[in-house]
Amino acid sequence: MRAFSLVLVTHDLELAKRAQRSYEMRQGTLAATGLPKVAAEPQRRFGPARIRPERAAPAAARAPIRLGANLWGGVKAFLLAAAVIFAAILAADVAIEKYQAMRVRERSARIAALQHLALNRLRGDVQSVIDLGDGRYELTTYLQNVGGEEPIYVMAPDMRAYVQVGTLWQEVPMTPADDSASGVTKIAGKQTYRYRFDARVRDFAQLLPNYMHVRFSGTMLVSPSSRPNGDVFERKDNYYAYLKPFDVADEVVLRRMRFSGKPPVWIPMPPH
Repeated sequence: MRAFSLVLVTHDLELAKRAQRSYEMRQGTLAATGLPKVAAEPQRRFGPARIRPERAAPAAARAPIRLGANLWGGVKAFLLAAAVIFAAILAADVAIEKYQAMRVRERSARIAALQHLALNRLRGDVQSVIDLGDGRYELTTYLQNVGGEEPIYVMAPDMRAYVQVGTLWQEVPMTPADDSASGVTKIAGKQTYRYRFDARVRDFAQLLPNYMHVRFSGTMLVSPSSRPNGDVFERKDNYYAYLKPFDVADEVVLRRMRFSGKPPVWIPMPPH
């Protein structure tokens, strides 16, 4: 490469001292000046640039990063977590189903035991009906524990009386005759309940000539304990009887019915 010259205009004398030749402008005239020289730096030559070889990058750094390289690993982790969660939910569902089935069986067994207690171990029926005159009667029913020595506790029956008129049942007034028909009763043997009712009804149905068809309906709560805690069964009874009206003479009844003696006040009927 050929040498070349450089002309530099400056007010910096220290810089001007480094030039091989120096000139000073004085009153419009350019004249040589004798500035002290400064050891010149070695002449720099410009040539092609040398490119230093770069250090080899680590293999890990050179490896290309592929898009979605970790996708399959993430998918497998997600599927594994989903399978674990699904298995846990399935196990919990099976456990809950078994628990509910067990509770249903326990409840069914408890209801069956209460039903057996109330319907099989406790017998009830009409004991007597007494004519008090003027259309008023006294009914006596009983409940008897026939299932063993364990007592049965009964909330006194709510008893109602009905007389059949045509094809309908007409309710007649009925009230307890004493305190036995109220409160909770412990039944170890036989317990009676007394009620009074008024059966002055006209145009009653005569399924039996000159006799009224009467229904006594009672509802009671039965439990094996004196302080029941959910172990209560509701029992409903219907007792049927033929009842002789107060205003029909015995002679009138005997004209159409044959009895060995005086016509009975009431004739029990089987449940229907």
